[in-house]
Amino acid sequence: MARVMVIGDSSMDWERTRELRALSQSYAAYLGEPVEFIWARPELAALARDAVEPMPGDPPVETLQPFRVQTEGMPAAALSVDAEGRPDWGATWESFCELAFFGGPPHRGDEAMVRAIAEIPRATPEGEFDAIAEIRRGIFLTTGLFSEPAAQPGWLAVSCRTPKHAAWICACIILENVEARVDDEGRLLVPASPSFTLKDQVKSVITVVAKVHHYWEMHAVVYGIE
Repeated sequence: MARVMVIGDSSMDWERTRELRALSQSYAAYLGEPVEFIWARPELAALARDAVEPMPGDPPVETLQPFRVQTEGMPAAALSVDAEGRPDWGATWESFCELAFFGGPPHRGDEAMVRAIAEIPRATPEGEFDAIAEIRRGIFLTTGLFSEPAAQPGWLAVSCRTPKHAAWICACIILENVEARVDDEGRLLVPASPSFTLKDQVKSVITVVAKVHHYWEMHAVVYGIE
């Protein structure tokens, strides 16, 4: 018996039923296991709903509401600071919207994508804002992942758990409209330039890495991508 069942009311029009069947097929491909699609008469669909009504103490039935897919990018969150006046990345990014990979709004609009800048890193004078150091600091505070400047200027290499971890994060980050790559050693590469500003590119790079890594940590085992 399949662990996942999708029940469709047969009073739906044929086009909607076909779409629901295709969605069930995509679930099966994604989960790597059979998914049952049941096209039931309205009275049987109602009985099925009654049959799964939670008992006291059981988790409630979760009703998922439709949402409008946005393409212009998500609004920027306020930037928190710590007692020393430095960005408090851990406090700023406690929660995130759905990933663009799963239909949520991208972090940035298509026209504002953060791209790597191929430039020779310059020395940062004492006391001046160091964008690359801040990105490294923000990534570590929000994910615990170590990063260092890559051999190719304009990129920061992030050491992920596994090559699969790096590849999945890379794909999701690109959909958030921040450029990303995976190097020959299986490390995630994200843009990092001395010319990046704190509230624009620096904040965006840290946010998308934290957002996608958080999603991996919370859902990788559930979705079978670990």
